[in-house]
Amino acid sequence: MEFTEAIEIIKNIVPESSANEYDGIIVKRLEASNTLDEGRTTNQTHIAISGEQMNMFPYLMADGYFKCDYNDRDEQLKKYFITQIPLYIYKDNVMYLADGEESGISFGDEKSRCVRASIVRSRRKEQADQVQLSLTTIDDPAFVSFRRLLHTGDYLVILKHKEKLVYDCIGIKAKDETRGEYNISALNNKFYKLPTNTKVDIKELIEIKNTEIENKKFTVDELGSILKEMYGNAEDKMQVASIHIFGIKYGRNIIENEFKAPDIIKAAGLNGSYSTELQKALNIYRCLNKNTYGISISGGDNVLEENKESVKRKTGAENILLYGVPGAGKSHEIKTKYCDDEKYMERVVFHPDYTYSDFVGQILPRVEKDRDGNDKLKYVFTPGPYTKLLKKAQNDPGNYYYLVIEELNRGNAPAIFGEVFQLLDRKDEEDFPLEEVGESEYGISNYEVAKEVYGDEKHQVRIPSNMYVLATMNTADQNVFTLDTAFQRRWNMRQIENNFDKSEHSKDIIAGTKVSWGAFATVINDMVIDINVDMASSEDKRLGTYFARKKELEAGRFSEKVLKYLWDDAFKMDKTAIFNENCKSLEDVVITYETATSDKLATVLRMSVYEKMLLKMQQKNTDNNEN
Repeated sequence: MEFTEAIEIIKNIVPESSANEYDGIIVKRLEASNTLDEGRTTNQTHIAISGEQMNMFPYLMADGYFKCDYNDRDEQLKKYFITQIPLYIYKDNVMYLADGEESGISFGDEKSRCVRASIVRSRRKEQADQVQLSLTTIDDPAFVSFRRLLHTGDYLVILKHKEKLVYDCIGIKAKDETRGEYNISALNNKFYKLPTNTKVDIKELIEIKNTEIENKKFTVDELGSILKEMYGNAEDKMQVASIHIFGIKYGRNIIENEFKAPDIIKAAGLNGSYSTELQKALNIYRCLNKNTYGISISGGDNVLEENKESVKRKTGAENILLYGVPGAGKSHEIKTKYCDDEKYMERVVFHPDYTYSDFVGQILPRVEKDRDGNDKLKYVFTPGPYTKLLKKAQNDPGNYYYLVIEELNRGNAPAIFGEVFQLLDRKDEEDFPLEEVGESEYGISNYEVAKEVYGDEKHQVRIPSNMYVLATMNTADQNVFTLDTAFQRRWNMRQIENNFDKSEHSKDIIAGTKVSWGAFATVINDMVIDINVDMASSEDKRLGTYFARKKELEAGRFSEKVLKYLWDDAFKMDKTAIFNENCKSLEDVVITYETATSDKLATVLRMSVYEKMLLKMQQKNTDNNEN
């Protein structure tokens, strides 16, 4: 069977596989020894991968374990280096396997989750080698929980992403091995691959994961219990290393709470001399945190500083200000032309009470426990959306990030930006190398932001070349806060065309009338220009293509939203220009419109205006027939 035939079976039986490209497939029907089921007759906890399927995974080989007589092998070298591979597990698949039971795996709002599983290649006496997938003591707990959902006879499907050291891991119940003409058992114990190349950069595999412990505060006794467990589970001659790993992993908690190494060692019930080893680890943590040697610890899913340098940073990001009449589709433009993935966005709305502290960040009080368990008041910098996105973009050079500011001129934009306003000056291709285009031309000094983004308060703050700043502005709102020339010149201004001809929505008929939304709005917009010709910015009062959505064309909504706007704003200086003489007040307009049994617009508009709308529809129909 060829790879194309194998992937056809996978696509039809494994729904989670449809979103990615793959170049490697293995399917393993699980024996009892490969599961974590209770009542097994073996102590084995790993999944044994043998034969050609071993080639699916990279491994680290030591000559003293492999290239020698079996009886002369150094068993300690078997796990001296352990490769941990990234596996994606999927929320829908976990729910399917759990079958209504609690899985113990958290996905939040995400559809998938990346976990780490261990790979070790093992020698066996007078038998072929095997790959041992999963060491339950050091794997991500979420992967161990995933394995507990798989039982004897179920299938484990592992799919390698094309030209990447990344895998999808999916479980299929034994009862679901067949779907139509496809049977997944046909792939059991075989390895299917494409002739691709996967580059593996060791620096990409280095990651200190701190998300689960970053926001949790531990007492000395809790830390002691954790260290005791890590030390007790360490393999022979790796006990001291476990203390070092503990110190680096929990360094932030220990240092911020001013805990002492001897107290933690005592709480763990270990020999007091190990305090020196823990202190060494804490010193290493400090160096990493300060980026002393060019390697720093990042929070969350961000990789080490060295890895960031190995990924080419995307360039050319800009500051773009989208403006137009209300409802022209400015936010829709951002969604369709720039980004619709919230993972790469921060969205804010400016308003008169929005401040620099909300936008960039501020120092706020926080109560924390000290080493004795007492409440202690601390003042810490809490980043705003601007600083949060700046950090994300800086730490992920391979992706574009988008700061979206809605209603830019409804807040005092220069005051909200403060000194980071200077960063809006970007390097261009005329004066700077291509790899710098889009980065801030000038840096600024900001202690708190620099410490949050770079881990170094002395670092000059700049917008990276992969971070867009997108803003929207209703031209009808010019009188809210005026944007001065110095501020505006730092943006690429782009008007969003208010074109009803390009919108299918314009053909929607207003409920209870014979008039389409496009014909209605086009006539009204022409009148806005003609009647207010002597008034500045009269075109700002026009109706945008999406000023009223389809549901808002219903009788009860249309009068309250559109007709009210025309009465109160667009034609407030001359209401009789469009409304007939029977409409003396807005209340008359709304009640007459909503209770009308004939054409609703004909009952509230001047007949000449209504006839223009009907004529506009006839012209559109004629044009469409000719085309």
